[in-house]
Amino acid sequence: MHLNAIAACLMATAQQSLKSHILLTATAVFTVAAVNAIPSVEAASAPPIGGGYANAIAIPVNDPAVKEIAGALFKPEGTGPFPAVVYMSGCNGLNFPPEIRQEKRVIDNNLSKGIATLIVDPFTARGEKDGACDKLDVPGFTRGGNDAVAAVKLLKSMPDINPAKIFLQGYSYGAIASLYATDTNTPGDHDTAIAGLITYYPYCYDNVSPSVPTLVLIGEKDDWTPAAACQAVKGNVNFDLVVYPGATHGFTEPFEQPFDVDGHHLAHDEAATKDAEQRVEAFIDSHLK
Repeated sequence: MHLNAIAACLMATAQQSLKSHILLTATAVFTVAAVNAIPSVEAASAPPIGGGYANAIAIPVNDPAVKEIAGALFKPEGTGPFPAVVYMSGCNGLNFPPEIRQEKRVIDNNLSKGIATLIVDPFTARGEKDGACDKLDVPGFTRGGNDAVAAVKLLKSMPDINPAKIFLQGYSYGAIASLYATDTNTPGDHDTAIAGLITYYPYCYDNVSPSVPTLVLIGEKDDWTPAAACQAVKGNVNFDLVVYPGATHGFTEPFEQPFDVDGHHLAHDEAATKDAEQRVEAFIDSHLK
């Protein structure tokens, strides 16, 4: 399946499902964020950020429409320099309760291992508080890749972050954007000097060729970004694929219950999520040595 075809499928279904799901749970967003909030690094001024984060930092971006997007940076105690993960969410954005809970889980896990996390919000500063599921096309992924590169560049400029130990970690839209950021065959900006790339349920577009060590984690039953497209990738030494039997698209998202949208099934799979977390931990550890 070509990129434009999968983009059309994602666009048609994601807009309806995520919009309705957000409307049903919107009243819980800031309650969840308040309960789960972790103080982030303060900045004097920054663009608006979603997810209920109290503070934000500015990420300068390569975009004629906007000069900066926002991020929330969480650092371990101590002086560093710390390894770091740049977190790129799905197209539904940060104001989605399962996304908020997933981010907290990643932040907590990383902090416990002495790793900083930069949560990137590509959407709110652009007036897309409910995400950008209408931009699942080459220009949208190019923009996302540029944002990921900009976030890495910002981290590399910080004295308490180890510039040689920065990872990209993306989910769905964020995973494809992260692939764009490291695949020099795609349009837009690239950074091939990062420690590694972690992608959850990406679309493996034609001739995908990440130029850094890449871990792909995807569900066997994913009918939005099919595992078969990733299984078709052959001969790339940077490409390590794990397919989870029975798991769907978004299997790491802590949905309260499974649901179907236009024939697509989404469900949280805790067993697959925990296994994926262990593999991510091992992947990061192996590239920190």
